[in-house]
Amino acid sequence: MKAGIIKFLDKTNMMKLIAFTIYFVINFLYLIKYGSRQEKIPIFFLALLFVGVHVLFYVFYQSVLKKIKMNGKMISVAIAICGIVYIFLSHIMKDPYSLNIDRWQTAEYSLDYWLHGKYIYSTRNFMGNIPSYLPGQLLLLLGFYLLGNVGYMQAAALMLFGVVSKFVFKSFKTAFLAVFMLFFSLTYLYEAICKSDFISSFILTSAFILYWNKKYPYNYFQKPILLGLIVGILFLTRSVVLVPLILFLGRSFFLATLGEKMRFSLTFLGVVSVLLSSVLLPAESVEYILAYNPLGVQGQANVFVMLFFVLITIFLSFIIKKMKHVFFCSSVIVFLLMLSFIVEQIIRNTETNFINITYLTAALPFCIVSFCLYSEENEVVKV
Repeated sequence: MKAGIIKFLDKTNMMKLIAFTIYFVINFLYLIKYGSRQEKIPIFFLALLFVGVHVLFYVFYQSVLKKIKMNGKMISVAIAICGIVYIFLSHIMKDPYSLNIDRWQTAEYSLDYWLHGKYIYSTRNFMGNIPSYLPGQLLLLLGFYLLGNVGYMQAAALMLFGVVSKFVFKSFKTAFLAVFMLFFSLTYLYEAICKSDFISSFILTSAFILYWNKKYPYNYFQKPILLGLIVGILFLTRSVVLVPLILFLGRSFFLATLGEKMRFSLTFLGVVSVLLSSVLLPAESVEYILAYNPLGVQGQANVFVMLFFVLITIFLSFIIKKMKHVFFCSSVIVFLLMLSFIVEQIIRNTETNFINITYLTAALPFCIVSFCLYSEENEVVKV
């Protein structure tokens, strides 16, 4: 069975197509949902154009990349330009209230409450929604909040992703491809304009996995305290990051020495305890926490569905070894997990307008990296 799974995951062209399909579907759903709200251009024409562009990209991207000359300085300039553009995008929206966009306000008042020792999970924003921020995400947003614009988080995440891609991928062209796909992703553009930070935690998780694998390829637990610190923070950004982290570290944790396991575990638990205490201690009582907490609105399906996907993730973590497998399985599992939540919304007869397709974007950075890793290998095979 193990050999069969590995053999399947090593089918480069098929895995590449699946990863790109996930990328396409996520962006296409955004186009349909938000493109249909405008009347200047027929949605059918936009959809046709969108499909055409992505088909052409998939067919010709390798041929185009072969003709492009790329060096370290060029990719650095490209990353800097991308960051500047996304900083500009975070200033476009002048009146989010009139557009019924609440993400920026939710982030800002959650951070304000957190810094002043108030309980954040019982206060509704101007659209009546309860915040779902975990303390790890609040910690990552803090610097940008102090700078005056939480939207800068998306620009910073994109630039970090680019820098790590330049450091990790075998070719600068592959790094450029990764940055290009994220930069022009319709979902990421929309999130940047709305000053949302949802995708950023998954981008940072992807960047961390790529960097850590490159830095410590033979023993991920070589720096167990530092690893415990980073994983503890990432774990408390979005609950779904548990999937890629288990796929990446599960087998290595099992093989680590007792000392490495102890140092990692103690650091991880210490970080998690401190961060959770910072958001839960201001609550009036345990009953209040049970009534108002972020887990119900973090995008998970019901407990049994979540448990099913976690068990699959743990099982696969002891089978897969290569980075392309980690990112491919992460993209598929995260996408299906979030899709199950949307299906649950539909079953509950949620109006189409209120179905939150944002959750699917959690798979975006993983499918991009997966596509690039398989593309890089495909190129090597051809050579």
